[in-house]
Amino acid sequence: MVNIVFFVKPGLDNFLNPIINHLAQSHTTKKVLVKEKQQIDVNMQWADICWFEWCDDLIVYGSKLAFAYHKKIICRLHSYEAFTNYIKQVNLNTIDRIIFVGEPIKAYVKQRLPQLTEQQIRVIENGVDLAKYTYKTPRDGYRLTSLGYINYKKGPMLLIHAFKALHEQDSNYRLHIAGTFQDQRYQLYFNQILKALDLEKYVKFDGWQTDPNHYLADKDYIISSSLFETQHMSIMEGMAKGIKPLVHNFYGAHSIYEPSMIWSSIPEFVDMVINQPYDAKGYRRFIEEHYHLTEKTEKINNVIEELSQSISSPVTIDAKQQPKVTVGIINYNYANYLDRCLRSVLAQTYSNIEIIIIDDHSTDHSIERIKQYTNKYANISVIVHDHNTGLPDIAMRDLIETASGEYLLPLSSDDYLFDQHVLMNYVHFFNQHHDVDYVYGNLMLVDDNEKPITTWHYQTYNDQAIVQTIFERFGSGVIPMIGLFKLAYYRDHDYNWIVDPDKPIAGDTLNCLVNVKRGWRYHHLDQPVLCHRRHDHNLSFSDERIVSMIYLIDYIVSNFTVDTYLPNIDWTVLNQAEQQASKHFYVGKLYWNTLKQYHTTLPLRQEDFLALSEKIQEHFKKSLHYDSLYQKQVTSIKDRLKQMKPKLDSES
Repeated sequence: MVNIVFFVKPGLDNFLNPIINHLAQSHTTKKVLVKEKQQIDVNMQWADICWFEWCDDLIVYGSKLAFAYHKKIICRLHSYEAFTNYIKQVNLNTIDRIIFVGEPIKAYVKQRLPQLTEQQIRVIENGVDLAKYTYKTPRDGYRLTSLGYINYKKGPMLLIHAFKALHEQDSNYRLHIAGTFQDQRYQLYFNQILKALDLEKYVKFDGWQTDPNHYLADKDYIISSSLFETQHMSIMEGMAKGIKPLVHNFYGAHSIYEPSMIWSSIPEFVDMVINQPYDAKGYRRFIEEHYHLTEKTEKINNVIEELSQSISSPVTIDAKQQPKVTVGIINYNYANYLDRCLRSVLAQTYSNIEIIIIDDHSTDHSIERIKQYTNKYANISVIVHDHNTGLPDIAMRDLIETASGEYLLPLSSDDYLFDQHVLMNYVHFFNQHHDVDYVYGNLMLVDDNEKPITTWHYQTYNDQAIVQTIFERFGSGVIPMIGLFKLAYYRDHDYNWIVDPDKPIAGDTLNCLVNVKRGWRYHHLDQPVLCHRRHDHNLSFSDERIVSMIYLIDYIVSNFTVDTYLPNIDWTVLNQAEQQASKHFYVGKLYWNTLKQYHTTLPLRQEDFLALSEKIQEHFKKSLHYDSLYQKQVTSIKDRLKQMKPKLDSES
């Protein structure tokens, strides 16, 4: 049994109640008629499974809440939502299932959202509760009806003109329209056109009907003149009573109804009424076989059971068996963010925690804020640098040297842990995989007010893929160095964290590459573990970026075999000279492509342009020294490089 909450706006729950009644037999259910968004926060926290009826602003809001990643979320998409912008605003990363009520609407949404996976998608049509619709004895009658709102989608103009053609063939026919006008322009039109067509005596407006079973008791035909429907439930309700359906060939109609029930032109409509056979039992049997409520609710129950089985209880480790974890918080002038960071650590369900704050000589009120915590909590200590180093790598080195825990989790003080289970989940994984040295998860990117922006989903890599990807991305890292480190990896091998003051922003990626070369073992935990705050102080483009990136590429070229970072070349068909020529040409070309990219997208400093140019020239020179295999390409790139430099000089 799980807790299921259903979110829907008041008045839009007609299709939902039978589902809730069915699921309430085996689960704890709650229907929330949402008037304020805060209702979503409270009830999502209570629930295991969150059902959003309609893909509207409610699911847009709910899908972006931080704890949405911990819930199983279902969204049922009916029809109109597919043509709004809501579907593109939903955070699909948190949606476990989207239930479409028809194949045509699914196909259309898939065109708009190609990132939707088949795993997320289910097609379950609305079902008809046959017990609510008494079968009526068919008669050769003349009463036609149309049920539902009167709006553009329902094709009201086509309805009147189709009936006019029928009435001209036989004046005994009458049309009963049950519904309300959603656009007063149609009411004005109807008043005028019925008079003009002399149909005022033969068309009756019966208003909105709350009991369709009773209303349909004396009707003989039920009409759909719509241009778009996912099913058109009033037609199916009529068929459940044995009433003949007259379905206009709306988009997707043939995937829902049999050809004998569909008309494309007004003459076809007239012929269906006057000449085609009437099969009352067949109409009800069609609903029984294809759209019976019991079958549809059972399919929905299967989705619920499927998700229920994947709901896992929070991992726990007995307090006496918890190895100590050191959480290292690196701070510089982030006093305003320190509380949030520290609270996220102190709230962990894991209890054996040591917290070390490394303050890089802050000039704001960080120290005062830190002292409030060190005075209150015995497991919190602080190391204050006597000058600002500007290097997180020095802080990381300090943490590895001073931590007393078996594991180390580094944090920047402007970030915070995703939830209270992060450390428990990390250590639980290590307890099950003793050969792993490092585990990392995904990051949720949030704004300065902690509102989720998106999630960075990292991947599982092998050593070759890490090196190749960093090389191809010109030094951009692929594994975050803010996961949980097993400190025995460093201590048992007398390894250290590499610090290079001349390359201040390359530290994480450099140490990742160094550890790959050392042979560390790592794993990706595919769940959010950290909220990374984006704000004005961490968005700047560092002046040292190009220099650091060159440093990383040089490190790869010097420390890994060429088939590791350039695996797409068949090195076996090349002789030794050709191999060297190819190696240096493609490294030089990487620098050339990088220069082009940065030169066209960012203001490139002259010293950065010259640094990249020198690397291009260096590797092309070496390539031609070994072999003239790439002479033509090298000459072409050098000519283009000469054309770029004067332009840059003139702009400087």
